[in-house]
Amino acid sequence: MLQMRRISTFILLGIASSSMGFGTDPETDTLIIKFGNNSSIVVYLRDKSDLKSLTQYDINKILEDMSLSVTQTDDSVKVLTIQDESGQRYLKDTSLVYRVEPATDHNVKVKSRYRGRRTVFNFNVDIGMSNYLENGSFPDGNALHRVSPWGSWSFSLDPTFRTRILGPFGIEYGFGLDYNSYKFQNPLTRLLQTSNGIAFTTDTRPILPDKSKLATWHLHAKVVPMIALGNRSSHGWRLWNRINKGFRLGAGPYFGYRIWSRTKAKYKLDGAKQKDKISSNFSLNDIRYGIRGQLGIQGMDFYFSYDLSDMFQSNSGAPELNRFQFGITF
Repeated sequence: MLQMRRISTFILLGIASSSMGFGTDPETDTLIIKFGNNSSIVVYLRDKSDLKSLTQYDINKILEDMSLSVTQTDDSVKVLTIQDESGQRYLKDTSLVYRVEPATDHNVKVKSRYRGRRTVFNFNVDIGMSNYLENGSFPDGNALHRVSPWGSWSFSLDPTFRTRILGPFGIEYGFGLDYNSYKFQNPLTRLLQTSNGIAFTTDTRPILPDKSKLATWHLHAKVVPMIALGNRSSHGWRLWNRINKGFRLGAGPYFGYRIWSRTKAKYKLDGAKQKDKISSNFSLNDIRYGIRGQLGIQGMDFYFSYDLSDMFQSNSGAPELNRFQFGITF
């Protein structure tokens, strides 16, 4: 068995059978090979006849693997063991198995290709735009409830977990808080709560309108199966602990619960700036659900979400609208 121990800033290399180990009596025969800046290879021999067996080892291969493996081993690894299938020899033309011994109290050995974490945590922020469709298309250009794309913002705060399931497949899931605003294209549009539901009306006062919008806050949860492509390394798929690599694609459901909604209108009346703010449920459905799609390329991620649920309650006098959002995830 060959062991390489990382001790401070130098490496001590010992070649030994199962009956030998580090810390052998220095008074026995010793072979010391010095190289580099204050570095050396030390071979302890209890019997001179053992020197003959040393020729069975491929020293060049040992040094090559030692350089490669120690470089790839992170600071949490205390001992890297390189052995053949029998666990006893490091002979020429031998197929080797690499194992890593983490620096823990129990020094449990695990295969290095499983060193990456299966689940990672990220705090994501979505920033984008909000809009909605009426019967599969945008509302008519003259409709009072038609939304202006610019000024209808969407953002969310998302504590998110990513778990690798198998190979390039995994799942992203989490919960969060999202905000959506819908800026009406006509600044004179007003959304009013009535005894029969809601109504989109026009402000007929002699005002100079600035803008009018509806804003909502929701608590939400998401579950998005993911696949990573073009992102494999010698240590397996790295999507789950290196989010800025490769290509990522996924789609899955999300659910939300409305916790707040309000309309706001800004205008000038008799030369003075005015703001009308009204908080109400506006016959909005408290529960929303839909499908979320995600696309990631290197360090850039995009999202698109579409509500399968109606925005407003049925029989409320509101048009049948389905919301959607799209933007960038940071």
